[in-house]
Amino acid sequence: MSETKNNFPLFPLGLIVMPGEIQPLHIFEPRYKQLIRDIEAGDGRFGIPFIINGRICHFGSCVSLHKILAVSPTGEMDILVKGESIISVESAEDILVGKLYGGGTIKILNEFNAEPSDELISEFKNYQSQLARINKMDFEPETEVIQPKILDIAGQLPLENEEKYSFLKLSCTSKREEFLLSKLRFLHMINVKLEQVGYRFYLN
Repeated sequence: MSETKNNFPLFPLGLIVMPGEIQPLHIFEPRYKQLIRDIEAGDGRFGIPFIINGRICHFGSCVSLHKILAVSPTGEMDILVKGESIISVESAEDILVGKLYGGGTIKILNEFNAEPSDELISEFKNYQSQLARINKMDFEPETEVIQPKILDIAGQLPLENEEKYSFLKLSCTSKREEFLLSKLRFLHMINVKLEQVGYRFYLN
């Protein structure tokens, strides 16, 4: 199910962008200005290998150029990228031939975005419903046949980048699902407290 790409443009950063997530980036280095121009003229995708302490890690994100918000007279850009899939970085080079930026061989790990269990879907919908009540918003669970997959759910939870990476490093789908269930149960407990505090504040 994975798909290998060679000479894939890479922009190492200390962040993980889950499928469906929108992430703002400020582009100012000449090599990454060139990268954005190149992918804009190509298929619009590049890889973001996750880095810790300057070291490229095994996993990262494949993102697409979602929108260019602004371009300065010097060519600096504010852009939005959208998470498409999770990748493994098989090899990386500092500079691709004829380019200023680096790249490498990656695998697009489509199998990571597995179908969730009914239990995970139920916990996630409860979480969405809680947030709607806390924020005084109407919430109606989706009735469409298409349900979010595991990575889609992870992308809608308040996970730190290190948490996301720990989640991706887990050895199988069942362990990643247990990770999300545990996080959702913790968030449920926090949200119950927020609802109680908000209710008491309203009474006062």
